[in-house]
Amino acid sequence: MREGSWDDAFGVASNSFEVLQSEKVAVSDANTRTLGRELKALCDLPAFATSSMDGWAVSASGPWKVIGEVAIGKTSNQVLSASECMKISTGGVIPSGTTAVIPWENATEEGGQISGSVDVGANIRPAGAECKKDELLFKRGTLLAPPMLGLLAATGHDFVEVTRRPRIAIFFLGDELLHTGVPADGSIRDALGPQIPAVLQSFGADVVSATFVKDDLDTLNKEIKSALEIADIIISTGGTADGPKDYVKAAISHINGELVIDCVKVRPGYHTIVAQVNSNARKIAFLALPGNPQSALAGLFSFGLPLINNLLGRQQRELKKITIASSISTPEGFSRLIPGRINNGEFTSAEFLGSAMLRGVAVAEGFALIHPGNNSPGSFARWIPFTWN
Repeated sequence: MREGSWDDAFGVASNSFEVLQSEKVAVSDANTRTLGRELKALCDLPAFATSSMDGWAVSASGPWKVIGEVAIGKTSNQVLSASECMKISTGGVIPSGTTAVIPWENATEEGGQISGSVDVGANIRPAGAECKKDELLFKRGTLLAPPMLGLLAATGHDFVEVTRRPRIAIFFLGDELLHTGVPADGSIRDALGPQIPAVLQSFGADVVSATFVKDDLDTLNKEIKSALEIADIIISTGGTADGPKDYVKAAISHINGELVIDCVKVRPGYHTIVAQVNSNARKIAFLALPGNPQSALAGLFSFGLPLINNLLGRQQRELKKITIASSISTPEGFSRLIPGRINNGEFTSAEFLGSAMLRGVAVAEGFALIHPGNNSPGSFARWIPFTWN
């Protein structure tokens, strides 16, 4: 494919690569990881009928004679007969014969007896009320969050299988890049090195190398060839057009890569390339982004995130629909990515929208994906949120 729409490129990034292998990690280490297989409950939750209040486990009608206390974390061998009760704490296992739990504040204790009123079955959590053993908890591809880890632990899981994080090698291209201090004499301070690895980590990937390469094809070929041994995805910035110093396409050809998308009909980010490389029986993704900072960030969120989701086995979420506050037009046949903010479902554009600018992106919440053509106020667009909001 020579040139594609934004949706074409998104589809290629989302569906062209195989899910990576799984690895086993402790539940406590699984936050933000992606499940490599579905998980079921290993036991009922709660495993036993338990009390939801501090009070007394009572049998039948009162007043009730106190015959003992339920120890926390233990089951009681005692069986309550009618008009008997036992002290119990929240989470305590309900003894046999219990018909209800009466809270401390609703009862009166005098002379070894408890009096008060309570409905049958009150304040008892039945075994399996939350889930049953072998009930499906989470599907493969689920992105794990702290409450999920708590549920997994509560249902008996010590370890979980998660998809291995994609390993990414990044190449920042350009003779003009300066890495410290204030730019002078035609140099440009590198703005992508500090942000691209951080963005990729927020996507759930591991950056295994980040290399700055001068505009020299032989050097670039050598660096990329070495990265094929360690990376699942190669990402480059700069050098994607057809100028005399743009070497990315030649470098992809050198490793027998296939250009699946060569230019995307979107602004900013037209000179974006999605390629695939077969190396040692592995299919490696190659995402080549333009060198302008806003263009690179737009391409990364548009195609880098779905590419990583693809390798992790995550389900691609449908982009949320929003409305635009003012009219926006795009070049013929082109989509447009505009940084901005959302208020009550309505999008307002940031300032400083040039493809080389970062000031607007720095205060934005995400990109609005604007449809080709003339879009009047109130028209629908799609929303690509930043992962740090």
